[in-house]
Amino acid sequence: MKGKIAPTILTGLMIISAGLVVSCGQKGSEAANTSMMVVYTTGDAFILSEGKSEAPAKVGMVVREKDVIRTESGTIDLQTRSGSAVRVREMTRVTIATLNGKGDTKLSMNHGGILASVKKAGQGENFSVTTPTAIAGVRGTTFSVDVGEDQRSSVRVIDGSVMMAPRVAALDKFTEAQIQADPNLQKLSQLSQKEVILTEKTQGQIDQKVETQLIAANAALESSQPAPAKLAAVVTETAVAKPVESQKIEVSTRELIDAKTLVTVDPTLMEKAVSTKQDESLAKDIAAKREAASEQVLGQIMDDATKAKLNSEKEIQQHYNKLELIVLKNGEKLRGAVIAQTGNSIVVHSPEGVKKIQRADLDYQEPLF
Repeated sequence: MKGKIAPTILTGLMIISAGLVVSCGQKGSEAANTSMMVVYTTGDAFILSEGKSEAPAKVGMVVREKDVIRTESGTIDLQTRSGSAVRVREMTRVTIATLNGKGDTKLSMNHGGILASVKKAGQGENFSVTTPTAIAGVRGTTFSVDVGEDQRSSVRVIDGSVMMAPRVAALDKFTEAQIQADPNLQKLSQLSQKEVILTEKTQGQIDQKVETQLIAANAALESSQPAPAKLAAVVTETAVAKPVESQKIEVSTRELIDAKTLVTVDPTLMEKAVSTKQDESLAKDIAAKREAASEQVLGQIMDDATKAKLNSEKEIQQHYNKLELIVLKNGEKLRGAVIAQTGNSIVVHSPEGVKKIQRADLDYQEPLF
C-alpha cells in the first residue's frame, strides 16, 4: 500500500478542552484579522463553511469563525494575519470556535491532532485549543495537542509555555446563572481553575481517573435530564488535588523538523485572499512564497541530518522513529526516512546519505515501520 507523509507539529500556548483557541495580532483589515488562510495542504482534506457544502481544501482558501476543518489522509497548514501558524494533522476534525477582531482565536478539537506555532500575543489577546476534557492557552510558543481514540487529551510543549486545565465541554450548554445555581455544576466549573503551566519540553495530560469522570460528566450533562445523584458521584470522583499531570519529555527529531517546516507567507497576501474570490494566480503566488520559505528550511534540515552521521537503517529508524521504502519512477529504491517535505520536494535520509528528491520523480512511499 502506498504511504503518505503527515507533518505533525503545533506551536503556541494552549488550554486543553473541547476546543482550540488561538489569538492573533490586530494589524491589517478587520476581515483579515477575523480569518485564517490555507497556505499548504496535502491528501484528503476538507473545509465546511457555514451554509455551504464541504469542499476540498485549496491553497488561498479563507476560513472564518464556525468553519469546520476535516482531514482524512491529508493535512492542512493555516496561518493568521499576525503570522501564527497551525497544522491540522491527518484524521482530525477541528472547528474554529472563535476568531474575532478582539484578538481571540479558539479551535475546538474532538479527535485527532494539531501543531501550532503562535506568535507572542499582545495584551488582551488569546490563543487556545479545547478538547472535550481539557483547555490549553498560549502566548508565543510551539506546541502540539492530540486527542486519542480513548478521548484522552495530551499537550506537548516544544518551546515556550502553555497553560493547561481540565474542562467539561458540556458545561457550555448552561448559562452562568444556571451554573451558579447548581452546586455540582459549580464544582465542575471550578475544575478549569486548577491549571498547570507547562514549560519547554514538557507534556501535560489530565489525570486518567479524572479524565474518565470528565467524559462521564459530559455524557450526563448532554442527556435531556441529567440525574443529580449520578452527577454528584462524578463530581466527587473529580475532586483531586492535581487533576493535570505533567512530565519532562525528550522532544523528538521528527517533532523538531515538523516545527521547522510550519512556515508562513507574507501576511499582506491574506488581505488579497479575503478581498477577492478564489483566484488561481493568488493561489500560485501563495504556493510559490511558501515553497521558497520551505526550501530555505530544508537546507538547514539537510545540514543537521548530515551532521547526525546515521550509517544504518537501524540508526535511522531509532533517530526518526520510522523507516520507509521510497520508490522513484526510474525504478530506484531507497530505504530510509522521509524527514521533511515541501510542495515540490521531499528530503530522504538513508544509509547512503541525505538526499532531496523532486515529487515529480517520486512513484510512491511505503512505511516499513
